[in-house]
Amino acid sequence: MTKTTAGRPSDAADERAHAALVADLSRLVRQVLFDAVVHIGGGDDGTDEPALTVERAHEPVAPARLAAAHPNPARAEARALYERCLAHYRQVLRAEQADAGVDDVGAAVAHFVAANMQALHGMAVTAPMLLRLERQLSGVARLSSAWTTASARDRQLYFEKMAILAVLVGESSAQAVLQGPAAVSNVRRAARGYLRELLGLDPQQLTLGTDGLRMRPVDEA
Repeated sequence: MTKTTAGRPSDAADERAHAALVADLSRLVRQVLFDAVVHIGGGDDGTDEPALTVERAHEPVAPARLAAAHPNPARAEARALYERCLAHYRQVLRAEQADAGVDDVGAAVAHFVAANMQALHGMAVTAPMLLRLERQLSGVARLSSAWTTASARDRQLYFEKMAILAVLVGESSAQAVLQGPAAVSNVRRAARGYLRELLGLDPQQLTLGTDGLRMRPVDEA
């Protein structure tokens, strides 16, 4: 009992620190988009900045954290699902970095946004679109004061959540097409919520194309 009680303040502090990191990144994404300088992470001159990476944790952090939101009887199953999603992201979607020992944050955020935009609009996301998106959003993270001061655990938690949800939304969207309109509607609702809650984006105001993520023109919004 003493051990559990002693751990609670630390857990609460972790949650506050992570919430501050997500809020700061969300604010910067909105700022960059509305200022129409989304190319900050990789300009149109063809030059690339070094990837924004975090050292890979020995044990995943996010699966247990995400599973804690489920009712107790379902937590073990949910945690296993999230662990599979994270492994799929690293071994399949980012196979070239499977043994690198680091995780690319910009790539994870790009996959997350792309998966949700694809689920919402039924669009096909190409490799060039993903690369452009990665450059844009890794630049946003570089501007974040919260990212600069965040602990390694908080940075890893942020990466893992993005990677897990990217796979979860992508797989759920593909299955929903086979299950019917109600399932598609549920996935779209979830995708809309993820974009709003985790990145602070209103998906109705965004488009995704070969030039990356852009604000939709006012007359189309």
